[in-house]
Amino acid sequence: MRIGVPAPDPYGRRDRIVLVVPALAALVGGLWGIRRGSMWQDEATTYAVAGRDLTDLWRTLGNVDAVHGCYYLLVHPLVRLVGDAVPAEVVIRLPSVVATAVAAAGVAAVGRRLASATAGLYAGLAYAASPVVVFHAQDGRPYALVAAAVVEATRLLATALGRPPGDPSGRRTWARYGLAVAVACLLNLFAVLALAAHAVTVLAAAPARKGLGAGRGVARRWAGAVAAALTAVLPVAWAAFGQRGQVAWLERPGLPEVKALVARFAGTGVLLAATVVLVALGLASSRGGGPAGNGGTRRAADAAGPAPGDPIRRGSPGIAMVAVPLAVLPPALLLAVSQIQPLYQDRYVLFSVVGLALALGAGLARAVRLLPGAAPGWLRAAAALALPALLLAASLPAQAAVRRIDSRRDDPAAVARIIGSERRPGDAVLFLPSIRRLVAEAYPDSFRGVHDAALRAGGAESGTLAGRELPAGRIAASLDTAPRVWVVSRPHPAPGDLSSPRDSAKRLLLRESYRRERSVRVLGYVVRLYTRVSP
Repeated sequence: MRIGVPAPDPYGRRDRIVLVVPALAALVGGLWGIRRGSMWQDEATTYAVAGRDLTDLWRTLGNVDAVHGCYYLLVHPLVRLVGDAVPAEVVIRLPSVVATAVAAAGVAAVGRRLASATAGLYAGLAYAASPVVVFHAQDGRPYALVAAAVVEATRLLATALGRPPGDPSGRRTWARYGLAVAVACLLNLFAVLALAAHAVTVLAAAPARKGLGAGRGVARRWAGAVAAALTAVLPVAWAAFGQRGQVAWLERPGLPEVKALVARFAGTGVLLAATVVLVALGLASSRGGGPAGNGGTRRAADAAGPAPGDPIRRGSPGIAMVAVPLAVLPPALLLAVSQIQPLYQDRYVLFSVVGLALALGAGLARAVRLLPGAAPGWLRAAAALALPALLLAASLPAQAAVRRIDSRRDDPAAVARIIGSERRPGDAVLFLPSIRRLVAEAYPDSFRGVHDAALRAGGAESGTLAGRELPAGRIAASLDTAPRVWVVSRPHPAPGDLSSPRDSAKRLLLRESYRRERSVRVLGYVVRLYTRVSP
């Protein structure tokens, strides 16, 4: 294929299969077991905030959670339109399922462009089957959507770097790249860490581009697209900075967090060992393009049987140039910054799994090619199916684990069931501390008729996550002579969590005027029932 001559059909039948199969696998995997029967606390936040009227939602974002504002606005119409027709926990997870399917197709497209159709197919399937990806596909939070936007930005970056100089579609590609970066960062500001990986990719591809007379120009266009994207994100970043106290609870990560990150992203035991071997194979087979052609990348694609209209171009980055920076740099930078200002959570860099999946897909494709040339076709076909199947089998225990309720830190639905089934007229409820009121925000029917004795204004009315409470001196009068009081708290709250005057007043009232009848522990919570002591 001559440089500058467009492929007759860049997405033929075989190419569509490469994209569709991983997308369908991700969709099935995301829908399987999606209704666990409970939202955990962060999902309860999504449901409570996204379901508010737009006026109340906007007021809330002015006080708290502005960093997730665009995500809440995206989920808002879905929650409002569907209503009670679909269980709440399913509704808020559907965007994540769809985003994961889109991301899996995008990973396949990147792998196909940078290596081969086979490598792309395997990379997309590896991403779809990753337990941590499935975890977030079934989570009503923005991280699966962030990963999908980063995948699209990565695909557009690979496309732009493979364009011949003077290609009239180049400007449109860079504009779409900037848009994808802006969307990713608006959904979560930590997506900006992906830009460090993209910068390395652009710099690594520069020698090949210089051979085409376009190395410096590509870097300028990339910087311009990034600058435009970040300018659009500045208002959200400014608002989130003003609310940075929300992450004050995070602690400085250490070696245990690094080990947990590796286990969560790459697996443990046999799965980890297989992943390491296959990634090494994939990276060993990847060499960037150069002035004389795509070198090892082109030959690897030919060996795997490239589809007609294969879009690999001279100057395209090798798969290692994209996969390694994306897999390593974002988590490494976040860990490093968190030594100074603790910000680390592995979900903030979920998109780094994309780099791992790309390398893994290339490794699987190369493992199939390592069979002797004289091997019969049926043996090659069997190997092509067996290798990913074995990898999937090794991940099945982790796949099952992420679909259980105890894969999350708490089970608010269990609290709601206890109170909803045993409440009586005249009962009151206290939350220690007030943020536990999100249980009632997520499952209001179970608390209907139960007097929230400390509540002054609900979350929507006050523009907060869990409402504003009465002054400490007024809680006793509000509680009045309630014969029974339900108390919802963590099993072992830290002393600082209950140190506010309001929480101290609640605990004093319970000690002086009530007797604890029983205590029920569920995942992440303890529900206590107190009865009033006669004067």
